[in-house]
Amino acid sequence: MRTFWFAVYNFIGVPSLWLFFNLYALINSKVKEGLKDRRDLFSLLNESLSAFKDKNRKKVIIHSSSLGEYQQAIPLIEELRKKNYNIVLSFFSPSGYNNSKINYPEVIKTYIPLDSVSNIKKFLDLTEPGIIIFMRYDLWYNLLYEAKKRNIRTVLANTRFDEHDRTWSIPVISSFRKTLYGMIDLIFVIDEQDEINYRNKLGKENAEILRTGDSKFERVYQSVKKDFTDEEFFPRETIKDKKIFVIGSSWKVDEDVLLPAVDKALLFNKDLLTLLVPHEPKETKLSAIEKEISSKYDNLRAIRYSDIGNYKNENLIIVDRIGLLSKLYSVAYISYVGGGFKTGLHNILEPAIFNMPILFSNVVKNSDEDEILLKCGCGILIKDTRQFYRYLRTFLDNKILRDETAEKCKLVFKDSVGIAEKIVNRITTA
Repeated sequence: MRTFWFAVYNFIGVPSLWLFFNLYALINSKVKEGLKDRRDLFSLLNESLSAFKDKNRKKVIIHSSSLGEYQQAIPLIEELRKKNYNIVLSFFSPSGYNNSKINYPEVIKTYIPLDSVSNIKKFLDLTEPGIIIFMRYDLWYNLLYEAKKRNIRTVLANTRFDEHDRTWSIPVISSFRKTLYGMIDLIFVIDEQDEINYRNKLGKENAEILRTGDSKFERVYQSVKKDFTDEEFFPRETIKDKKIFVIGSSWKVDEDVLLPAVDKALLFNKDLLTLLVPHEPKETKLSAIEKEISSKYDNLRAIRYSDIGNYKNENLIIVDRIGLLSKLYSVAYISYVGGGFKTGLHNILEPAIFNMPILFSNVVKNSDEDEILLKCGCGILIKDTRQFYRYLRTFLDNKILRDETAEKCKLVFKDSVGIAEKIVNRITTA
């Protein structure tokens, strides 16, 4: 089937992709930027490759669709560096390419070219990889097909089987996908159910499926621990003897649910100090929050973080500086992570590192991390103000229950550290 689908893909698929991206670029600036930046792809790639200090090292390509997949790849990059590989990071989207920060002489980045036969042959001729690692899901037929012809080891890491994806049940599409995945040598899945699903769908295809966990958890854990310092980001007297409630990455809908309950709780819990971290701390947003607090809430008294030098025992601090959130979580008694009512949850793994009850909404689903926290017992699902108020008061008044809930955060990362090392050891030694 590989030869059949190779012919169909290149006769119909590649020209259709070329036409789609060029038409879509007329109305989408990100696609337009991606196409423009690919015009000199091979000359820029050749120049980047020449910058490798030790050109005799083995090379590996790590392909990420965008920035999120790149973040998951960072632990793998660190492990491959230990094994003295030169690493070529390829990206599909400008958000990944532009925002990835590459600080090592043995790591370069490039866009992945359009998946035509001629482009892929040129791409592999230049890079000469011994291994290609695809992060999560972004697979390309000609790249896999040519890699198999050249005996380049192909790996899919951190992948998750989407049980809501009905294309696996459509005969023609399912046949193509089975052939596509069948050209992968090693598939590293996150959990047991993913392993079962892939085995059932791929059947007799040759891919070896291994369960290792999610390196995203390892990345979050390592990055917070690595970047965390003991700098004094609050005067000690500000937070002394306070039970700190951190509202991380909030939207207005989050604030409308939480602030009435916080205002009411202050009647009973005078030691409550709330740190409100808006998703986008623009001046218009900050001013709107201040106006709302002064007009609607009798017990809330707010001050901006930038004005903390004038702190006079206010009970709500509006954090108008970016880059502080993980440090704020480190002193939190309880936390709420925003976005779940509006666009999808922001990073709910970050507060879990510091062991506390983590409240959130998941009306808008964008990941499965909420389910993991709920399963471990440190995540609390919030639907409205009344429910939130009950949880807030319970944790403020019952320290034993709060501490028992916080302790369960350790289960979230229990098997996460060392995932990248296991993956890299497997693909570089077998």
